Amino acid sequence: MLQAQLQQPLNQLPLIQFIDEDDQILLNSPDAQWYRILKYFPDMDYRQIAADYYNSLYHFNKTRTMDSGDPHVNDEDKQQATQRLLFERATMNVSTPIIFEQDSLPPIEKIVTPEQIAPGITPNRIGGKKPKCFFAMFKSFVAASTMGFAPEPENVHALLTSNLSFARGCGFVPKGADANYWSKYVPSLRKLEQFDQIMTEYGLWSKAKWDHVRENIDNKIIHKENELVGDTTHYHAHSVFKTVEYTNSKGKEKKKSQSKTTKKCRCEDVNNCPHPWQLADQGAGTITKGHNRYIWGHKASILGLPLGGIPLDAVAVADAATHDGETIYPLVVRLFENLPQVAPWIDTVLYDGAADTQGLKEKFDKDLNIRLRASLNPRRRKSVTINLPRGMEKITPYGHLVCKAGFEMDYTGMRYESEKFIYHAPLDDRGCSVCLGCEQKSICCRLSKKGRVVTLWFSMLPHIDPKDPPMAKRFKAMMTHRPSIERMIKRLKCDLSDDRLKKRGNAAFQAYLDKTMIAFHILLRQ
Repeated sequence: MLQAQLQQPLNQLPLIQFIDEDDQILLNSPDAQWYRILKYFPDMDYRQIAADYYNSLYHFNKTRTMDSGDPHVNDEDKQQATQRLLFERATMNVSTPIIFEQDSLPPIEKIVTPEQIAPGITPNRIGGKKPKCFFAMFKSFVAASTMGFAPEPENVHALLTSNLSFARGCGFVPKGADANYWSKYVPSLRKLEQFDQIMTEYGLWSKAKWDHVRENIDNKIIHKENELVGDTTHYHAHSVFKTVEYTNSKGKEKKKSQSKTTKKCRCEDVNNCPHPWQLADQGAGTITKGHNRYIWGHKASILGLPLGGIPLDAVAVADAATHDGETIYPLVVRLFENLPQVAPWIDTVLYDGAADTQGLKEKFDKDLNIRLRASLNPRRRKSVTINLPRGMEKITPYGHLVCKAGFEMDYTGMRYESEKFIYHAPLDDRGCSVCLGCEQKSICCRLSKKGRVVTLWFSMLPHIDPKDPPMAKRFKAMMTHRPSIERMIKRLKCDLSDDRLKKRGNAAFQAYLDKTMIAFHILLRQ
């Protein structure tokens, strides 16, 4: 079929990458990695996703004129809808999924097969105008991200219309085209918007992301590790919020920030038309970043391998106001469902203090046979200063024991049978106990020749798990791997995109994350 199409006269000029003198300079430049990606892009590996796109495009064109309103279900006014939408949020309803789930689509007719298409070869007209080349448009979004631009249609269009090498590398400008009029080969902003919309609504960005991660695993680019590390990060929302008043289950009046209630239709009388009410920016919420510091935005939960510094998944949190600790379990479950080959690798998940709850640790152990290690969350406990052993000043909320001379005692182990933690005095630069030259020695440990040894009952530190105390050296050594997630976030959020969104809704946000993940894993192969 492909051979037959190649022999037929084409209505569209073939998309050929032509290397002129300027492009050759880019190819040899260490700062133009995006051009090398475009030059050596394995187009034929993407024929399946290209076929999925063309079939989705046909389905989109066929159904886009259908009325989304249902006059039989929408009999509520705007205020009623606002209250309903409020109580459907994950932070208000325990049955609502914590992380974003793509809406299921009806079966799509398979009209185009991978064998029928290639770079510069689009399928025969399947509804509407002849489609633009998938390969060229896909590469333009990926390359824009590798250049540090947010992978959004506006940025892609600006690059295509201002950078001849970029447009030529993507495959839009044919060989021999007049350089003075090359922009006429570039698709319009509306075409790029439509491409992004279809890839988003039909989950194709997400599909492409998982394909890239699996390929990097299969090709041993991603190496086996026994730990996962996770965290959340925020993106500024492209919307505003309003304060909604409601009554909780105890009858108390409460307030909560929420996106505005609106409709997608363009009816003149939106208050009485049959179309359903919805949130203008589904998923946006108030994110607490510290004392009296709040951000209106979207939240992403990210999971990766710490030693390689490789993110495996980045997912939109269904309600950005959700507590960070609630996102890690469903994210790990989602990862294992999509990457079952990774599940046998993992025996430990590392997270920050937001996940430091016994219930969550037990859930990981029972359901997944995985240890959850989280930084200690003291939950604002004050230092213990009473009923301490002689010579001791305080026990910090983090389990550190400090003597009256100001030295922090070294945690050395425990006696589990007697339920006690063991601390030893630290050593000085000469390798001797600091107690030997201490002014408090006569009061604290007068007869000791090796320094003070102190034991503390487990009951004095009830918030510390004796099976996995955060004061232990092995725990501290393991948690040194956790900061690698910050580098992954920086790479996705700052190097390959932007933290200020230009679109609304969880679906668009998830697509945004997927596009940066695709760019990351393509760069990983270079």
